[in-house]
Amino acid sequence: MTRRTQQDRVWLLLPVLAALALRLYRLDTQSLWYDEAVTADLAQRTAADLIHWTAGDIQPPLYYLIMAGWAWLAGLSEWSLRAPSAWFGVLAAPLLAAVTIQLTGRRAAGLLAAWLAALHPLLVYYGQEARMYTLLLALGISAVYCALRMTEERGRALFGAGYVAAATAALYTHYFALFLLGGLALALLWIQRRRAPAGAQGGNVVPYGMVSFAHSAPLAGNRLGRGFGPLALANSLVALLYLPWLGVIANQWGGDRSYWQGAFKVGEAVRSVAVTFTSGEAFHESIGVWLLIPYLLITLLALWRLLGRAQSSGETAQADASTLMLAGFWLLTPVIGVLMLAALAPKFNARYGLVALPGLLLLWSAGLTRWPAVDQRIGRAGRSTWWGARLAIALLLVGALWGNAHWFFDRAFTKDDWRGVATFLRPRLAPDERVVLVSGHAYPAWNYYAPDIPVVRLPAIDVLDVDAVLTFANTVEPLRAAFNEQTGMHGAWLVGWQDEVVDPTGVTPVQLELGGREKGQSATFWGIGLRRFSQIRPHRIADAPPITQPRDERLGGQIGLLGYHLMENGDLLFFWKRLADDARLADDYQMTGETVDAGGAVVARLADRRLSTYGYPVTRWPMGETVMGHVPAADWLGPTPALGAYTLRLGVYGVSGGRIQPLPAADGRTVIDLPVMVTDID
Repeated sequence: MTRRTQQDRVWLLLPVLAALALRLYRLDTQSLWYDEAVTADLAQRTAADLIHWTAGDIQPPLYYLIMAGWAWLAGLSEWSLRAPSAWFGVLAAPLLAAVTIQLTGRRAAGLLAAWLAALHPLLVYYGQEARMYTLLLALGISAVYCALRMTEERGRALFGAGYVAAATAALYTHYFALFLLGGLALALLWIQRRRAPAGAQGGNVVPYGMVSFAHSAPLAGNRLGRGFGPLALANSLVALLYLPWLGVIANQWGGDRSYWQGAFKVGEAVRSVAVTFTSGEAFHESIGVWLLIPYLLITLLALWRLLGRAQSSGETAQADASTLMLAGFWLLTPVIGVLMLAALAPKFNARYGLVALPGLLLLWSAGLTRWPAVDQRIGRAGRSTWWGARLAIALLLVGALWGNAHWFFDRAFTKDDWRGVATFLRPRLAPDERVVLVSGHAYPAWNYYAPDIPVVRLPAIDVLDVDAVLTFANTVEPLRAAFNEQTGMHGAWLVGWQDEVVDPTGVTPVQLELGGREKGQSATFWGIGLRRFSQIRPHRIADAPPITQPRDERLGGQIGLLGYHLMENGDLLFFWKRLADDARLADDYQMTGETVDAGGAVVARLADRRLSTYGYPVTRWPMGETVMGHVPAADWLGPTPALGAYTLRLGVYGVSGGRIQPLPAADGRTVIDLPVMVTDID
C-alpha cells in the first residue's frame, strides 16, 4: 500500500467519523414520535404477524424484520431503536464516495461527496429516527455502485449478485425504491445510446474499497453503456424475487386513507422537496424558501462546470457526461415518480423522495471539485469558476452545520413529546380519571411510554384514516361506557394528536364539556394537546348534535344552518349542512358578524372565520351530514362576558377567485339575527 493510498484512507475516515459523531450525538434525547413508536411496536411481534401487518401498510417488511432481530439482541430503548438508522446513515458517506470516484476518477470529488453525505441536515435527521429511510438510502447507493462495477470484466458476476441483493432488499424496504432502479436503468440506457465510438479506450478502473482512495480512472461512456445488458438481466432476477410481494402492492393501491383529502398541489410539493433536499428538516419553511436562491445558484454552477467539461475532448469528457446523466436521472426520476403517484392518490411527504437526494450530492461533488487539466482545456472561464466553486463548497458545508445546529438545539424542531406527556400524567392521574386518546391510532406511542395506563381510543383505529371522522353518534357509546357508574370514573385527561384529522370539529372535547367541566392546566407539550375535564356525568354526553335553538336557513342554496347551542361555559356551537355538490361549491366559505346587547350596543365583533374549523373546510364536509362549528365565549361576547340577552347578527359568504359573494337566506336576508340568552357562565 502506497503512502498516498494510506493518506487517502485517512482523509475519507474523517467524514465517516463526523457522520458517526453527528448521528450518535443526543441520539436518545428526544422522545420517540408516532412513526418510531410503530417501529417499536412491530419489533416486538413475531415474523408472521409483522409481515401480515405490513401487507396492509404502506411499507414492505424488511426494515421491521431487521428491527425485530435487533431488538431481540439490543432491547427496545430509544437509543437501541435509533442505532440501526444511525449506522445505515453513516454507511451512506463512504458508499456515495465510492460511487463518485467510480464515475469521475477524482479523489477530491469522492471526498466532497462523503462530507456532504456526512453533514447534510436531512441525512442527520433521519439518521436519528427509528425508521427505514437510511436503510433505503444505503441500499440504493449500494445498488448504483454495483451497477457501475458490472461494467468491468473482472468481478462482473460478483457485483451483479450484489446489485440483485441490494435492489431486492431496497424494494422490500420501501416501494419507492422502484423509482431509483428505473432512473438508473434509464441513465445507463441513455449512456449506451450515446457512448463513444468503438475503439475508444475507457481506462482500467481499480477496485475501490470502503475506506480506500485507490487511484481510479473515470468510467468512459462506452464502458458504462456495456453495463446495460447485465443490468437488464439483473433486474429480471430482482423482479422474480419480488413476485411474492406484487399481490400485496395490488391490494394496497388506492386503499390507503392515511392522508388528507383534497386536490394535490404540484407546486407546493415541488417546493417542499426543494426545501427539504437543501435545508433539511431543521429550518422554518419561510427561511428554507429564501435559502433556495443560493442553493439554486450553487446547483447551476455545478451544472455549468460539468456541461463545460462534458463538451470538451478526451476520456474525462465522457466521464463528466456520464456523471451528469446518472446524477440527473438519480435525482429527477424518483422525485417525478413520487409526484405523479401523489397526483393520482393524494398522499405525499418530501421524505418519500429521499432516495433521490444522493443524485443532488453527486452533482454538487462532481461539478464543484477541480480537474485542473480539463479546466485548462476549456479556457479562462473554466479556471475562473473554480473560485466560485470554492465559495459554493464553503456555503454547502456552512449551511449543513447551521441546519444541524437547529436540529440539535432549537426546540422548534423537537419531535412530538410523548415521553413528556406520559411523565407528566403518571403522578397526576387520579384514581377516578381516564385518559382519552384522540386519535386512537396513536396508541403505539402512548403504549411505549405508558403501557400501564389504559386509554379510551377515539376512534379505535390502528392506521390513520381520513374517513374515520368523529361525530356525536360514534363517540357517545365509548365515552358513556368509560364513565358510567360501574367504572367509578368521573374525570378525563384528553390527549390530542392528529385530532385535526379525525376530530376536525372538536366533537370529543365538546362531549366531555357537555358531560362535565373543563379544568385548566398550564402544561404544554410539543406536538401534543392536553386538556383536563372533571365531574363527568355520562347521561349528559350527547348521542346527536345538541341543537337547542333550531333554525332552517338555506344560505344561497349552498349552506344550511340547522341551529345552534349555548354551552354552559358561554361558547356557541353552530350546526351546518352542506347543500351543494362539488361543481357548485365556492373555493371557501367564511362567516362574520357582530353581537349587540338588549339596548342595541355592539359588545363584540366576530372576526371572519371558516364555518367549522380552519382544517375542515366545506369542501371536506360529507353531503347530508351535520357539521359543528365552535365559537369561544370571548370571541362573540367580548373579553369580559356578562349575563343578559344578546343578538348575534351573522353573515355567511363564499370566496371564489378572490371575489366575495354573500349567501342570502331564502327571503333575501344577508344577515341572520340569532337571539341568545346568557343566564349563567360556568
